[in-house]
Amino acid sequence: MTEFELLSVPIGLVLGLGITKILASISNLIRDRKQIKLHWMPFIWAVSLILFALVFFFHIWDLNLRFNKDSQTWTWKYYGPVMLHAIMMYLGCSLILPNQRSGTNTPTNLLTDFDENGRLALVPLAITLIVSWPLNMYLYDTPFFSAANYLNVVLAALILVAFLSHWRSLQYIATTLFLLIQIYGMIFLWARPGHFQYTWE
Repeated sequence: MTEFELLSVPIGLVLGLGITKILASISNLIRDRKQIKLHWMPFIWAVSLILFALVFFFHIWDLNLRFNKDSQTWTWKYYGPVMLHAIMMYLGCSLILPNQRSGTNTPTNLLTDFDENGRLALVPLAITLIVSWPLNMYLYDTPFFSAANYLNVVLAALILVAFLSHWRSLQYIATTLFLLIQIYGMIFLWARPGHFQYTWE
């Protein structure tokens, strides 16, 4: 077992647990659909969190490629920020949807639950996006003025709108734009399988 294979296990567990939390919540909501008034907006944020968790796997793989190329070993100054990033993503995944089992303090309106509890998941998501700018420069040698960094700021701004706005229509617009821009970033800017475009190549 290589060093990366060993150290990636806790990261994978944290991200996997976060995805499992969301999937379990979705299944519970579907089962309790007669008791809960469902709404599309919390589900969009849940999908966005799952996509970010999946993208993060590719980011750490790219980091592993860079470390192998430079004969760099994993130390806490590299591993710590990556692990904290994964933990923040887990917190977002665990907060976005109600995860109570049927009949146990189950909310009656998903949108109301999002206003009271679910939107707190946007806080760790925004933190990961904002911190990604200096983290990308530190870990990947990404240029300060890069499209990927700008995109993170745009997404964080949309989160701020969705979190603070009292106008429902503005929340809907911010949520929809967030998912669309996120998908654009996944396809064209962020790490993805077989696509490594960093300054260290």
